Amino acid sequence: MSLFQYTDTHPQLRLLEHNWQIIRDEYLAASGLVTEWPEKDLHNGLWDVLGVHYPDQAMPGETLCPRTHELVRQIPALLLAGFSVLRPGAMILPHRGAVEGVWRAHLGLICPPGAWLEVEGQRHVARPGKVMVFDDLRVHAAGNHDESDRVVLIVDFWKDGRRTA
Repeated sequence: MSLFQYTDTHPQLRLLEHNWQIIRDEYLAASGLVTEWPEKDLHNGLWDVLGVHYPDQAMPGETLCPRTHELVRQIPALLLAGFSVLRPGAMILPHRGAVEGVWRAHLGLICPPGAWLEVEGQRHVARPGKVMVFDDLRVHAAGNHDESDRVVLIVDFWKDGRRTA
């Protein structure tokens, strides 16, 4: 049984796949403004983020990446969204998400073959323009053994469909 799902079971995320190049290009224009992922105990200092949407809080990506912000706000039951950057040599320790009842989606933007996400022993390598979804409460880890950055757009959305955006 695969722990990974795709747009066949989450069709509301197809708009990300249809617009992935716009999203990638906005990231590239704003990439100099990423900051280190705040949970420093989870990684080796090579994991960066640029927030695009968070409930009741202004994120830098709202103005830096306006089209991306507009797109993610169309996703039903949106919780949060942001760019996740794994630098070469990045390692994210096995952990569980902090919010119960959330699906986590990754839209591949820059996807070197040596970068991966692993959920309970099953490994996934992101593909440019493709969405993958997993249960954020399952134990997961990630790494980048490649020579270039791996960039995905993370979108968390509620399993029960509530609207918070």
